[in-house]
Amino acid sequence: MRGLIFTCIIFVFTVFTPLFAREGMEGLRYGKLENGLTYYVKHSEGALGRVSFYLVQNVGAILEEDHENGLAHFLEHMAFNGTTRFPDGVMPYLRGKGVFSFNAHTGVNQTVYNINDVPTADQGLVDTCLFIVKDWCSEILLKDKDIDDERGVIIEEWRSRYDVNRRLQEGAAPVVYNHTKYARRNVIGTVELLKSFPYDALREFYYKWYRPDLQCVIVVGDIDEVEYEKRVNELFGAIPARENPLERYEVEIPARADLDYMLILDPENRSKMISFHQRARRVEDLNEVERKAYSFKARIFNTIWGQRLSRIVNDNREKFVSASADFGTFVRNYNGFSLDVVPYKNQDAEAFEQVWTEWERIRRFGFTDAEMERVQEALFQELQKMESTVEKESNLYYVNVFQAHFLGGMPFLEQKEELELLKEALLEITTGDMNKWIHSWATDSSQIVVVSGNDKDYKYLTKEQILNIMAGVSKKDLKPEVVERKAPEAFDLKLQGGTIKKVKKLDRFKAEEWTLANGARVFYKHVEEGHGFFSIACSSHGGRSVVAAEDLPTLDAMQALTLKSGIYKYDLNTLKELVQGKQVRLNMMLSDYTEGFGGSTRADNAELLFQLFYLMFEEPRFEKPQFDKYVERAKYMYENRRLTPQDLVQDSIRKLTTRTDERNRDLGAAYFDKMNFDRLEPLYRECFSNAKEFTFCIVGDIDREEAVRLTNEYIGSLPSRKGKKEEYIIRNYDVGTDTISHVFTVAMPGDKGMVNLMLENNAKFSDKEQLALNIWGQMLRNRLFAIVREQESATYGVNVEANSITFPYRKATMMIGFETQRDKVERMKEMIYKELDRSQHELFTQEELTPILVSIKLSRSQADENIGIDYWMNVLNTYAEYGEDVTDHSDKLLEGMTVEDVRDVVWKFLKKVKVRDWVIKSEEADPLSDWEK
Repeated sequence: MRGLIFTCIIFVFTVFTPLFAREGMEGLRYGKLENGLTYYVKHSEGALGRVSFYLVQNVGAILEEDHENGLAHFLEHMAFNGTTRFPDGVMPYLRGKGVFSFNAHTGVNQTVYNINDVPTADQGLVDTCLFIVKDWCSEILLKDKDIDDERGVIIEEWRSRYDVNRRLQEGAAPVVYNHTKYARRNVIGTVELLKSFPYDALREFYYKWYRPDLQCVIVVGDIDEVEYEKRVNELFGAIPARENPLERYEVEIPARADLDYMLILDPENRSKMISFHQRARRVEDLNEVERKAYSFKARIFNTIWGQRLSRIVNDNREKFVSASADFGTFVRNYNGFSLDVVPYKNQDAEAFEQVWTEWERIRRFGFTDAEMERVQEALFQELQKMESTVEKESNLYYVNVFQAHFLGGMPFLEQKEELELLKEALLEITTGDMNKWIHSWATDSSQIVVVSGNDKDYKYLTKEQILNIMAGVSKKDLKPEVVERKAPEAFDLKLQGGTIKKVKKLDRFKAEEWTLANGARVFYKHVEEGHGFFSIACSSHGGRSVVAAEDLPTLDAMQALTLKSGIYKYDLNTLKELVQGKQVRLNMMLSDYTEGFGGSTRADNAELLFQLFYLMFEEPRFEKPQFDKYVERAKYMYENRRLTPQDLVQDSIRKLTTRTDERNRDLGAAYFDKMNFDRLEPLYRECFSNAKEFTFCIVGDIDREEAVRLTNEYIGSLPSRKGKKEEYIIRNYDVGTDTISHVFTVAMPGDKGMVNLMLENNAKFSDKEQLALNIWGQMLRNRLFAIVREQESATYGVNVEANSITFPYRKATMMIGFETQRDKVERMKEMIYKELDRSQHELFTQEELTPILVSIKLSRSQADENIGIDYWMNVLNTYAEYGEDVTDHSDKLLEGMTVEDVRDVVWKFLKKVKVRDWVIKSEEADPLSDWEK
């Protein structure tokens, strides 16, 4: 029951009525073969020189019988292990060709396979990918040995996912799904069944459900759609139709009149929560505009709910630690509403009653015209922003609309037409429509309350208490929501402004550097791809490193509370009213070595954003009630936190690897007592009072003349202090010990072993060597994946990351980590060290190197296609801070890279390496056994 993210793609998924598709989409070849298989072949210029392949199957875990629990997901794994044309596996072939963007996902109702971004210049590879998809449809081998090998891998996947969130989710499933089959299908199955299911059970499931009438092939990319439609017809039309196929049924979740309740306790649960859920059957018989309006109503509903909860918090009235509300997709054919409340200790009833009262107010009176107008305006502006970028077609958009059409009969349009229809649907929604929509599903049926916690002796709300609170709230004499604040149109600032004293052309970036009379530096670049939007960022050296040790607790409070009391003369709720619908983003950034602000908006709101930047410097606002509430909440959450075994281990690791002094000493709950309200504003002004210490970057689709005017007026008005610029102080707390190794045995659920190996080297590595280190990391990951997962079936995946940094000090690192069974840890770790030694003394093969070089080149070409505001902001900010030009991709270094180069850098890296070797094992006995009794 998670929220709806506002994108054009999501509007396709949150539709609610099956309709026939429109077939007039330009460059689309769509149809159904005689055997029942559906196909969509679409030319798209969203990824020049590349094509993507998808196999969508209307088959998921819900179709499993009890003895097949987990087999839909198991079958997805087997599709990569052996097919008619690839008996030794699909993965080795694709990786050997430099294709690493492939995957599959099994859900409750569908399974999707994909191979993305295949270069169309390699026609043989493209043709082979079509054969792979065809093999997945009907020619997965399912050999006994392959099945047995994959049992271990999937058990390790089960083990890696066996955490508190999964246990809570599965524990609540009976009431959430009203004791239907949905409650018994967790997609991955059980360890017992994964170990023991007969080979033929998997083959029977494959034969029953992997068949043309339930399959859909999607080919989207820079292709000739006519030619590829012919290929699809010839290749997939040869798959025989299934005679007398089983019905692809849907599972219904019956409504219930009474409230269902469950209490779930888990020792690793981090907080106590009261969750209210309500199912709603999706509405049918809606036309396209009505269907899209339904989706918008869900978006508007979630937004206004969030605003109402925020007003309670901003007014310092909340009786809860946190609260959220959401209406969204539940499972096929159903939507769901949820309220989640995390109460303060022993204030469960008060917290739930406060949030439920707000829900009762909405059910009784709905939303106001003012609330609706503001949210609709903001949504319309987002549609306009999407419209400005629609010329750059998105392959993912097409894949999603075709998938939605195949699985649910949803109509699809070209993106421009889709956006026009969305705007029409949005503008037609009235306040009355919205409130009627809420009443249509916010009934007293299919209600569920799940209370979760971690303390068996705590007095949780009972079902009777929940019902009594609901009944009491229903009898309250409530008043409609009234927002009394009247937001100003703008800030009443009267500034003298400043001037630009020096302009320097930066030809390499097609940008300019301006030096102002107050000493501030401003980097400006016009980026047409901003499509009417721009960003500002500013930063200076210092950060946490220059703050006195006794002020560090207050600095954390300052960072958390910036803007929480508003700014200038306006509290936070009034400030939000002022920027409502203007798509203004603003935040403060504070790191160990820098501080600054960041913001973005449309160019026609530029004046407002510059005003906010000025006020962030000159008119911060901190109020004692907000400070006291923050300290109370922070201290409460610290004292009532539930540390998992992994948390305790991390704390032990920190003590082993980190030197301690007065700046990083663990003060426990006393840390919050050292937060000093009287130091908040002075500390803030110490960070943000000297304009000449700051470098500003203005990047996006904002006219130079306007940028100059606003820079002079607002940035030029900032004061400067005399004296030297503040610089950061490098603080390195790493211990000097070369090798630290430790095995932790902890009480945690399941038979688990976790291996974490960190290698560090502080030597200087050239650009070429840094590239070679990255390549080595990818090569090593491939080797370890082949050994530990594919050969030994000892893990679901091996994470290998190689990185190098030059700021604040030089460090190159190699991190290796994976989870496995407890008694396999030592042997698997030996294999890792063996491969590290082998990397140093033996050459990798050219066959291992070439695919990685191909993949890096492809990633760089994709990055070049998406150059925009964020890219240029990073380029200019990096150049301003460190004098580095990160636009240089060093393609020549890539072209000249050899296996000898990789070995040489491995030798250099491992010659003087620090080793941090951690193993975490679960205890022999399952600690949940006593708890569950």
